This record gives sequence, C-alpha cells and structure tokens, in this order.
Amino acid sequence: MIATIAVSDFNACIEDYLHLRLCMNHQPSSVISAHKDLTLFSRYCHDTGIGHISGKTMIDFMQWLREDRGNCSGTINRKQSSLKTYFTHLKLRQVEGADKVPFQHMTRARDPYRGPVKTLEFEEVIRLLQSIDKSNVLGLRDFTLFSLIYAMGLRLGEALAMNVTDIDFTNEVLHIQGKGRREREVPLTKPVSKLLKTWLEARCCILNAFKEKAFFLSKKGNRLSPRTTEDNFQKIVKRSGSFSIDHITPHTLRHAFASHAVDGNCDMLVLKTILGHASIKTTEIYIHPSIKTLRAAINKHVASDILEQLSACRIGVFRMQKYRKGKQA
Repeated sequence: MIATIAVSDFNACIEDYLHLRLCMNHQPSSVISAHKDLTLFSRYCHDTGIGHISGKTMIDFMQWLREDRGNCSGTINRKQSSLKTYFTHLKLRQVEGADKVPFQHMTRARDPYRGPVKTLEFEEVIRLLQSIDKSNVLGLRDFTLFSLIYAMGLRLGEALAMNVTDIDFTNEVLHIQGKGRREREVPLTKPVSKLLKTWLEARCCILNAFKEKAFFLSKKGNRLSPRTTEDNFQKIVKRSGSFSIDHITPHTLRHAFASHAVDGNCDMLVLKTILGHASIKTTEIYIHPSIKTLRAAINKHVASDILEQLSACRIGVFRMQKYRKGKQA
C-alpha cells in the first residue's frame, strides 16, 4: 500500500506550525517564506485534484516548479526544505502517514555551471558612482547609499535598514543589523564619515526628516524601499555606459568590495567579519580576483623565471629542434 497523508491533515496544521516557529523566535521573514511555500503546495494539490500526498506527489510538484513555473534551483530547493521541515512537525504531531512519505530520497535541484562569476573593475565602479547627479538632494542620497554599499561591503537591506542612531561618529563605527539578526560593527573611514555627515545635512530638506529614524528617506519622507532603490540604480547603470558584466545590481557593489579587498591582500577572516558571514565558505563565493591580480600572480611565479632561463639556453633549443626532427623522420 502506498504511504500517503491526507491533504486535509496537511492543511490543518499549517497555522499551528507557523505560530510555533514564531514562538521559538524564528526570524519572521523565514516564517513568511515557509507560509508561502506551504500554501503554494496546498494550492497545487487542490488544483490538480490530489487528495492524498505521496512520494510521487512530491516529485510531480518539483517538476511542476521547474517546468511550469520556471523556478530556479535555489527556489526549488528552498520549497523542498520548507516541506521537509513541515513534515517533521507533522511527524511530531503524529499525523497519520506523515512518517511514511520518503522525503529522504528527494533529489535536490541543480543549475548547470555558468562559468566564473565576474564583478566590476575599479575603474568601472568609479565611472558608475561618478555618473550620479549629486546636485540635488535625492541624487546625493543615492550617491551616499551606493558609495556606502561599495565602501563597506554592505548588503542593500543592511544599508536601507540603517537608522540615524546606528552611526557613531565619536568612536567612528557603524552599527549594522545584519542578515539573520546578526549584528556587527564596522569601522568608519574618514571619507565615509565625511560623506555620511554631508548627507545628514542634506537629509534635513526631506519631509519627516526630524520624525523618521531611517537614515535613507524617500522623497515622501518614508524609509527608502528596496524596489525604489533598485529602480533608481538601474537608471544610473543605463546612463553610465557599457560594463564588463551584463547584469549589475546594488549587490554587485558588495561583490566588487570583496573582490577588490582580495586584490589588496585582505585577510580572509577579516573579510568574513566585515561582510557579516556566518561561514567562511560563504565569503569564498564572493572572492573574484581581478585579471590584473591573476596576471601579477602568474608573472611573479617561479615558473616564469625558469622558462626565461630555459628559453635563453641554446643547447636546450637545439636539442628540442633535434627531437622534433627525429619525430618527423
């Protein structure tokens, strides 16, 4: 008999599961994502007329995500993870059939190799930031925001979440609310401090400047949203000319920071701390040495000196020519 769990039982425990995760202090954003994933699966079962969930249901759902919805591997794997975690909850609740669905045999989705990840060169970052019109308040805001992301390797969400009180000019540090509610402090450089002070003065001209705690405000006086920021950034990219990479986002500036830090021989553990990564393996993903750094490393390698000496040796050249003639004969 095929092991199954009733869709009605699956749906009945969703709210209880999400409430439990919030009580266990799970991050609200992850709970919201789990809710979306579980609701999508429930709707899939309803639309396809499935009354009982089996291993085949899971396989068909994953194929549907890829072929019909066009989801990438990361999205598919996240939904698979959400379902696995929820089924563990159902097992603890002793829901009939929950312990029989063979989740352990599910295959994770993978994307084909896309080649090495590339990022912006020094000159391209300069050209991008220079193209921002700083003659008006909103332009100065965007220049400050994107310059800060590059200069300190911030995530876009971290920069937009900044409050005025997060900046400590006395001790020259910036308090950052990082991913996964991990907090960190990053030292401010003099150019960055000067830039932030300049924006603070101009910020007074925006509506709600003295009421709103957000450091970066929209023209309506609210905290600047990611959507608006992304749209503004793409306009800047379009008027900046062509670049060595096709797709450029604010996160590209964070990539560029990490890559340029490696070019400057930054210690990996230090870079991990600056970027706010929980694991150094994550930091390694961001490391993209420039072609200049790669060329310098190859030129400095002892192999270059050895080959130069061998090439200057006439006997070696003669023997090589003799060997080739012997092979041809």
